[in-house]
Amino acid sequence: MAVASVTATRLLKRLSRGMQALLLTVVALGATGLLWAATLVHSHTWNQFLNAIATGLLVSAAFGIAQALITSRVATEMLRASVVEEVSRSLAQSNNAYFPANEYQASNTPDPLFNARLTQDLEHSSTFWFRGLSGRFAAARLTYNQNVSLQVHLILPDPKVPGTTEGRIDYALRNRIYPTLSSDEIREKIRRDISLGAIGILEASRRCAIMELILTPMPLLDRYEIFRDAIWVTLYSDPGQGTKFPRTLRFPASSIMYLMQQADCLQTRAHPNTRIIQFPRTITRGDMITTFTDITGQAITQDEYDQLREEFEKFADDFAHSAGIRRSQ
Repeated sequence: MAVASVTATRLLKRLSRGMQALLLTVVALGATGLLWAATLVHSHTWNQFLNAIATGLLVSAAFGIAQALITSRVATEMLRASVVEEVSRSLAQSNNAYFPANEYQASNTPDPLFNARLTQDLEHSSTFWFRGLSGRFAAARLTYNQNVSLQVHLILPDPKVPGTTEGRIDYALRNRIYPTLSSDEIREKIRRDISLGAIGILEASRRCAIMELILTPMPLLDRYEIFRDAIWVTLYSDPGQGTKFPRTLRFPASSIMYLMQQADCLQTRAHPNTRIIQFPRTITRGDMITTFTDITGQAITQDEYDQLREEFEKFADDFAHSAGIRRSQ
C-alpha cells in the first residue's frame, strides 16, 4: 500500500514536470517569434508593441522556470517526507506483529518490574489464559485478584498421564536448577509443586467469575500467559539460560504470537484427550478434596489438605513479598 502511494505520487510529479516544460517551451518559442517579427516591421509603434510582448513573455518564462525549480524542490522534500512516514509506519506495524514490546532477562529470583507489569495486565484484563507446568505462581497471583469478573482458563499437564512433566524435569537437570537433588527427587518436587498449584487454584477459584482447569497430555515446555492486551512468553526452551526464571518476552495483542497462541489454546481445550474441570465459586471443603483427587489422582485426607493449604499460603506470601505484589484494600 505504501509502495503504491509513492508510485502514484511519482507519476503525478513526472506529469506535472512534463506539462511545465511544455508550457515554458511554448512561451519561449512564442517570445522568440515575436522578437523576430519585431525586426521585420517598419512601424515604430508595432516594433515597440511586439518587443514589449516578447519581453513580457520572456520574463514570465524566466519566473516560471524559477518557480518550477522551487516547486520541484519542495515536491521532492514532500515526497521524501511521505516515503519516510510510510516506511516508519510499516516498520512500526511489523514491530507490533513480529517483535516483543518488552523483554525481561533471566534471573534466579522474582523480578519486581516483571511482576508489576504482569500484575497490571492482569488487573486490566477480563480474561486470563495460562499455559504452564504447575500453576503455582499463577495461583499465588490470583489469590490477590480483586477483579470479580475475571475469567480464568489454566492449561496444565495432566498428572494422571505419565511423562507429562518430563520436559521440565529435563530442563532442571540440564541447567542444574536444583544441584543437590537427583532426578527422582526433582520429579518428586515437581509432583509436590503440582499439588500446591492445585490447592492454590482451588482456593483462588472463589476470587474469579469463572475458573476452568484444562488438563492436557501434550504440554508445552514454554509458559504462556495471555491477557486482554498482551501475551507473556517465558522461554524454558531458550538454550543457555540455566536459571529458575528464564527470559520472558511480552508481545502486544496485535502480534502474530498472540493470535497463534490464542488459537492454540482453544484447540487444546477442544482436544478429545483433554480433561476439563470447572470450579464453582461456592465450592465446599469436601468438594475441594474430591476435586483435588480428580486433578492429581492422589487421595488425601482433610488434615493433609489443610497442611498443603498452609504450605501454599506461605509460598504465596513469600512470592508476593519477593515480587513486590501487594494486596489491594
